[in-house]
Amino acid sequence: EVWLKKQAQAQGWAKAQKLQGRNTSQGLLGLSIQGEKAAITELNCETDFVARNEKFQSILDNLAKTCLTLSPPANTEEQVTKANISSDEISQLKIGDGSSLADLVALNIGQIGENMAIGEATLVQAVSGLNLSGFAHPATETGFSNLLCGRYAAVMVYAHVEKGPTPLPEDLDIEKIPSQICQHIIGMNPTCVKNPDDKENSLLNQTFLMDESLTVEELCSAAGIKIVDFIRREIGRSN
Repeated sequence: EVWLKKQAQAQGWAKAQKLQGRNTSQGLLGLSIQGEKAAITELNCETDFVARNEKFQSILDNLAKTCLTLSPPANTEEQVTKANISSDEISQLKIGDGSSLADLVALNIGQIGENMAIGEATLVQAVSGLNLSGFAHPATETGFSNLLCGRYAAVMVYAHVEKGPTPLPEDLDIEKIPSQICQHIIGMNPTCVKNPDDKENSLLNQTFLMDESLTVEELCSAAGIKIVDFIRREIGRSN
């Protein structure tokens, strides 16, 4: 069994080198949240068909789980620490059987027959007491319980605070508000939480995507949410 695995790995690397120059414009982002930490990872491939493959999504799951074991540089002055991890650094990380993530990708290139490439990852670490929510779009069904996949991904860090005087509209479910704000972040692409000099790109000043009678700030007040920070990623673009 060990010999067979080594042979498959060698064949995978040979296939990977042969396909190395082929364009990998398709793929998915994988988003995984564990407590106060989140990882957004990227895996590229040649076709959308392969991106929907269970083996491909299994690699994404391994990427996200492995990145969640890392710790971003500690910053005691910030409530939220964000760090970008290069594809080269991720490729060298080890998984459970002692092989690297680069080995895992090469093995699957050999089996699937299409070029794949690990992209940059983003780690988000919040201080204790804050909450994280995430969303990926278009949502891709996976068999992995703690993995969201899509061509876009967003993570929001927030705190629960006292609700404002205006009640939440009846058609909005308070339990879904954090993930819906993440969905809004993907759709409206704000660049900051709040900036008086740039209201158009300030998340809190924007009209809420799911209910245009509210701004995001009014929604948060009604739901008892204070947005601390957020991050938005899309496939093929560095953060």
